[in-house]
Amino acid sequence: MSAFCTGCGAQLAADGKFCTKCGAAVVDSNPPAAVVEAKQAAPTTPLAPPVSSFGKSRAILVAALVVGGAILAAVLIMIGPQAPSSPPKSSTAVAPPRAAPTATPPATMAAPPARPATTAIKASRWEGYTNTRYGVMIDYPADLFAIQPPPPDNAGRGFTAATAGARFHVYSHANAMNFSVEELQAEDVLDIGDAAAVKQNGADWYEVIATKDAENIVRRVVLSEGLAMVHRLEIAYPKTAAAAFEPVVARMVKSFRVDPAIPEKAAANAAGSPVPPQAQKSATKPPEAKKPEAKPPEASKPAWQRIDSIALGMRIPGYGGKAGVSAEVPANWTKSDMPETNVIGFQGPEATGDDVLHVTFRAERRGAKATLASEAKIIKTRLSKGADNYRLLSERTTQIALRPAIVFSMQFSGSDSPDLLREDAAIIDAGQVFYFVTFGAPQARYAASSNIPTHVLETIGFAE
Repeated sequence: MSAFCTGCGAQLAADGKFCTKCGAAVVDSNPPAAVVEAKQAAPTTPLAPPVSSFGKSRAILVAALVVGGAILAAVLIMIGPQAPSSPPKSSTAVAPPRAAPTATPPATMAAPPARPATTAIKASRWEGYTNTRYGVMIDYPADLFAIQPPPPDNAGRGFTAATAGARFHVYSHANAMNFSVEELQAEDVLDIGDAAAVKQNGADWYEVIATKDAENIVRRVVLSEGLAMVHRLEIAYPKTAAAAFEPVVARMVKSFRVDPAIPEKAAANAAGSPVPPQAQKSATKPPEAKKPEAKPPEASKPAWQRIDSIALGMRIPGYGGKAGVSAEVPANWTKSDMPETNVIGFQGPEATGDDVLHVTFRAERRGAKATLASEAKIIKTRLSKGADNYRLLSERTTQIALRPAIVFSMQFSGSDSPDLLREDAAIIDAGQVFYFVTFGAPQARYAASSNIPTHVLETIGFAE
């Protein structure tokens, strides 16, 4: 069986100790067949002799190249994903924050509530409101604010602009604590809760402009009767609509005033208000102690009934239209018998033999040249010529149920009564028809019953 050199693979002589080809010592003269096959399958390039220094150096170099290549590959793998040519994974995460401020505002920068549309704030139809009890007047845009029902004491009125989110009210009351202008103003600032409110005042007035929640608030207060009566105007409107409202508010505030000829010097007679300290000092006894106790005065919050002229049969002779007026009168008053079909009357119960309290509603067709002023002149002339001690107390132009009107008060005595009588009359222009509403009472009973004509005029309505 042949043997081969383990160094170069050459065939060995049968008894040779060394290879005749490469000189390597013969280790095993009979290697296994598997070794022989492996040797035959080995590369044809001869391996360097293990004892050769040249062979060792080449092996080390090859190993170094292999290891270096592996390290270089690892470095390239690690560096490769961060190379500029490769799209960084963090680029998509960084981009959205840069665009966020324009796409989605922060929570603290949330958009304010929608501002009321300027087109909804219309102030083209200005009308006047007069509180017939205390003579307080103001001009307001009736196409923006709707008038609300009167309060129980008839001391003011509220108005709302639901679409624009605004409101205002006018109210009068006695200065029961005898506060000065500065003290009243300080109370209002505390009430609103805005320490930075803008304040200004004069001898008999003051103003507070403040902010509360989402509203701007303007309070204008005028005092009368030697600071005994307080007349308030408060206007509230959204801050977001300030630019549209400010011109309207300025005009309203400028028009707020008190009629100097107030029919009722009301400080001591204000419903539900105490008598001011000045009056208490000068009075030795309460006014009620001098009055008979047979019956309480009619001013003590009576119940009311609504009357309707059409249902009661009112008609104007020769006129085909409706003579329709309604109002509230005291519930305990009874209907009077009137000979004219265009007049309806109600009267109250008698007290201690005095003349009865009464109210009448009269309707007349408008003449070709008739005006409010001419109709008022007819009434005043008739009374001044036919009554004793006649005196015109006050007269003013106003609106009743959104219609032009004149309201005036008179004092006189007639041939059938030596006592002074009081008559308050209102003439209302309803287009084709003039309505005359008259309240009469003995002067001695007027103060206790003055809320009746006020309530009647405040509750008037007309058939269209």
